[in-house]
Amino acid sequence: MLTGGGARAAYQVGLLKGLARRFPDLRFQIITGVSAGAINAAMLASRPGTLADKAKVLSDLWSALECRNVFRFDARAFVPFRSALASLFPKRRWTRPLGLVDPWPLYELLRDHLYARPGHPIPGIEENIRSGDLHAFSLMTLDYSTGQSVRWVQGAETDLSDDSTKRAVETSITLEHVMASSALPFFFPAVKIGDRWHGDGGIRLAAPLSPCVHLGARRILAMSTGYQRTPDEISRPVVQGYPPAAQILGQLVNAVFIDAINEDVVRMERMNDLIGKLEPRERNGFKAIDLFVLRPSQDLGRLASDYERYLPRNIKLMTRALGANETESPDFVSLLMFEPNYLARLIEIGENDVDSRLDELRVFLGENARAAAS
Repeated sequence: MLTGGGARAAYQVGLLKGLARRFPDLRFQIITGVSAGAINAAMLASRPGTLADKAKVLSDLWSALECRNVFRFDARAFVPFRSALASLFPKRRWTRPLGLVDPWPLYELLRDHLYARPGHPIPGIEENIRSGDLHAFSLMTLDYSTGQSVRWVQGAETDLSDDSTKRAVETSITLEHVMASSALPFFFPAVKIGDRWHGDGGIRLAAPLSPCVHLGARRILAMSTGYQRTPDEISRPVVQGYPPAAQILGQLVNAVFIDAINEDVVRMERMNDLIGKLEPRERNGFKAIDLFVLRPSQDLGRLASDYERYLPRNIKLMTRALGANETESPDFVSLLMFEPNYLARLIEIGENDVDSRLDELRVFLGENARAAAS
């Protein structure tokens, strides 16, 4: 399960490289992703070859990324009073920017790397399912028209029961699903799937691990981009005086996209503990799920401040106008830090974090680490 985090998703590439080096026979039968993690998940699900082959493709892709490869600013978004002008002169056609940036560069990049045609299924996913290398693949989006989280599933049967906050849809995943899942609200425009507009799947995803569970996973390896701060770090202020907009945005981003995985992990651990205390006949079909969470050993938001000077001038002006240089941990800036030096550092940290937890991973994956993992 790969979570979101914008540019911080490069850390997941480092984890995959480390796993591939240490466990060359490792395969993932069930792959789920959300937000920026959906991009890495789609590459894993669609590419042929070993985990090492897929990790190399991802590493080459992320190591060369720059902001211009991901988005370009839509100048119309900065025209003042556009909404007011539209109401004063309703007969005139005022074209509205759909987002703060135009993600067309990212669309072209993914189209080429996923070998996908607009509106058509990503071919490699079905091929891997047919060959048995992949059991199921799932991405999450938010349906802006209903407010529901949508779980898009390809491969395995899943529980399609709906409720007021979420629903599941069996489909063939397209490039549009990947773009929608990673469409950071306001910054990236919504993406049309069918007759509905969808955005970042992490917005209302309270239980990021649930898609894996619904698809039958008994072991889950979760890759988070959120650093888990110590009690001392949590209580220490990172700004002085009134918080700048960048700090407020950073807290919002963490609450919506990062903290949910921590809460879900706690719930699953409590459920496992409860199931373990029950006699088998009393479990009513519930089974404990083996869970392993990989998180950054360093604060990737704080690290972003060391590389802010490399950002393009227009992005640097925007982030500084929001007060990013007034906080020690500019988490919001780290989402946009598509800068080769920063991304390479995140990949390096991910590889090192695998090595630092190697003994735990050997236990989790099995003595020989050759069984398929999900």
